[in-house]
Amino acid sequence: MNRKDYSILIISTIISLLGLAMIFSTGGLSYFTRQALWLGVAVLICLMISRFSSRFWQTFALPIYIFTCILTLIVLVYASSYPRRWFNIGFFSLQPSEFAKIGTILFLATYLSERKKIDKFTDFFIPIIIIAIPSFLIFVEPDLGAAQIFFPIMCIMLFWAGMPFEKILIFFSPIISAITSFSIYTWLGFMIIFGIFVYSRKKLTEILYHLIANPIAGLITPIIWHSLKSYQQKRIIAFLSPWIDPQGISWQSIQSKIAIGSGRLFGKGFLSGTQKKLEFLPERHTDFIFSCIGEEFGLIGILITVLLYIFLFYKLLRIARETKNKFLSLVVIGIMSWLWYQAFINMGMTLGILPITGVPLPFISYGGSALLSCFIGIGIVLSIIHNKY
Repeated sequence: MNRKDYSILIISTIISLLGLAMIFSTGGLSYFTRQALWLGVAVLICLMISRFSSRFWQTFALPIYIFTCILTLIVLVYASSYPRRWFNIGFFSLQPSEFAKIGTILFLATYLSERKKIDKFTDFFIPIIIIAIPSFLIFVEPDLGAAQIFFPIMCIMLFWAGMPFEKILIFFSPIISAITSFSIYTWLGFMIIFGIFVYSRKKLTEILYHLIANPIAGLITPIIWHSLKSYQQKRIIAFLSPWIDPQGISWQSIQSKIAIGSGRLFGKGFLSGTQKKLEFLPERHTDFIFSCIGEEFGLIGILITVLLYIFLFYKLLRIARETKNKFLSLVVIGIMSWLWYQAFINMGMTLGILPITGVPLPFISYGGSALLSCFIGIGIVLSIIHNKY
């Protein structure tokens, strides 16, 4: 990898420019102007950060983590609006949860890089505590979509640090148990099939863990369900039964699929989307902007967008693999897993194959904090490229 390789910044900027065009189409000139200003600031900060020494991130990983967690806590106390997610500062708002992802990745990478071997159940505990603090604070805001992003990031970083995939699967199997427990037959099927898998490994601790943790997770699912907000329950119901209330809870999901499908191969043309123009599709400049890409640019536009993301993730994966320093490699893989997972969740919910979670599409959805945090992540990777040899 060349020390002056700026290809990930170029790809990120191209994706952001596509997002700007779609924000102009879906939100109008005022949204476009604000996002364009944020993009200019984000790229400038990205270039400034790229000049930092890579040692800076390891030295200040813990202070950055604490600072972002404190910001997330303060917004819970002092935010003037509900949900309590933003600081209103003059002409703009700042969402601390977006920056908590970066602080968590840096600190988790520091912890994992200091461990010689990670292959036991006890090795999960500290990483879970590290992600649980910001995740809980964000969940209370409430922002379930942003809160759950920390878990897949941690899983991928653990795998990159040496934790066997089977061990990660077994440890988090209670989550699968909780999801499948909505149907007793599905849950029993999961318990039997997964039980055979665990038993075949012939490890007593894993068998006991399966027999204790998974039934408990299944039994407490009703408690978790009733702790969710009403709109969060409706989103899950709409995902499981999209036609149960097409004029109500399923409206967003159905309109999103109609918008994408109506674009066909080449789309209706820029500024010509009827679903967004007639305001059938809510949140079209933020959470559902991918649906508008499908409507105006068709399957071709969707494939180009996906290919740009794949190229970006490939570049990040390659950098992570070639970086010899374990901490820096974990930081890059953490940033890649964060951006990949958000893109995957956003596209999945607009296509109707995942529940609606309100997760923005990286670099494309409207939102200054989300855009700035993404470019800070790219800036950190650039600083690693410049210093890794």
